[in-house]
Amino acid sequence: MLIKKMSARIDSLHELLAFLANLAKKNGFSKDTQNRIELVAEEVLVNVFSHAYKDASGEVEVRCFDPDGSSLTFEIRDAGVSFNPLERIEPDVKAGLDERRVGGMGVLLIRRMADAVAYRREGNTNILTLTFANR
Repeated sequence: MLIKKMSARIDSLHELLAFLANLAKKNGFSKDTQNRIELVAEEVLVNVFSHAYKDASGEVEVRCFDPDGSSLTFEIRDAGVSFNPLERIEPDVKAGLDERRVGGMGVLLIRRMADAVAYRREGNTNILTLTFANR
């Protein structure tokens, strides 16, 4: 397992995304899969940076489990406010813009672009597990 831990601040984004991108590239993942990994990771990380710790500082940790070339699984962990994104109601994308609730599109993107998504809370830690098949 490879672990990258950084401050949960927007200036950590580039390094965390590079960590995941380099791992995917090194293990032979297609450009399409690399792009999906980066897009989903960016969405999750920016949400952690923006909402997990409110006005306090904290850390985010990315754990990557041994990729085998056919899939890559990683966890994004934070000790911020408890939040299970999978409990969010999916937005009605067929409704007009003036009829839609604000928010929820990022969670929809995560669900549709990752091949598997799971959430759990251990103690005071949010753990979002994401799996991507190499396509």
